[in-house]
Amino acid sequence: MLKTIMVPTDGSPYSERALPIAQVIASAQGAQVQLVQVVEFPTVMSDGDNYSDAQVFQQMLDILTDSAQANLDRLSTRFQTEGVPTVATRLLGHSAQSLLSFEQDLRPDLVVMATKGRSGLARFALGSVADRMIREGTAPVLLVRDEPPGAAIQKALVMLDGSGVAEGALGIARVLAGRPLREVELLGVVSDARDQKPAETYLEGVAKQLGSEGVKTTVRVEIGEPETVIQAVSKNVDLVILCTHGRGGIDRLRHGSVAERVVRESTKPVLLVRADP
Repeated sequence: MLKTIMVPTDGSPYSERALPIAQVIASAQGAQVQLVQVVEFPTVMSDGDNYSDAQVFQQMLDILTDSAQANLDRLSTRFQTEGVPTVATRLLGHSAQSLLSFEQDLRPDLVVMATKGRSGLARFALGSVADRMIREGTAPVLLVRDEPPGAAIQKALVMLDGSGVAEGALGIARVLAGRPLREVELLGVVSDARDQKPAETYLEGVAKQLGSEGVKTTVRVEIGEPETVIQAVSKNVDLVILCTHGRGGIDRLRHGSVAERVVRESTKPVLLVRADP
């Protein structure tokens, strides 16, 4: 069971696209939502008067701080109205580093946040907040793109490549099974038809194990490029779960990997699980 779900917000309507799925999962898991917003220090153009500069800086900081607190209070009420226990925290500093430090102290079971995907690749570019949370954080990160998900999160797609590392994605799928997931589809992608049968045998073995644990599981093997196949298959699911390590190491996330391309292109929420180094 998930106990704590961290939900970063920046006060923009866009960042609220992550809230519906966070609420659905928190309700199903009986988890607490930890809202967090970072207030960055304002930039003040100096007029040469140090005292005046300090006054302007403080006034601007007060405005930003008050606005962030009002936003957190509003969002907390929204979750609590749905019966989800919520704690809100306001931080001061650089967004990415502040969120990372907070996440490392909090040790949440899941982080849910918005990312722009295709319409704003900078939000997922190397060094961005989302990217750093994935690469340096401790928890799985669920990224919600431009279109908010529907209320029902019932079917998840999990891609496996036969490696033990890629199977790291199964852990969170097991946790979410039945709360709220109703079905998990295991996907294998091969480049040669001769590999299709071995892939099916492998996935059927994993499905049998999940089935013995009470998880409704189906198996699918396709020929093609992983990201292309995932985009096509994911049209019929509510959530895509991927491991960010897999073959080639975690740097694959930084150099046009399958995971990165799926996040950029997918209209579905993508849950990324960072494999242990």
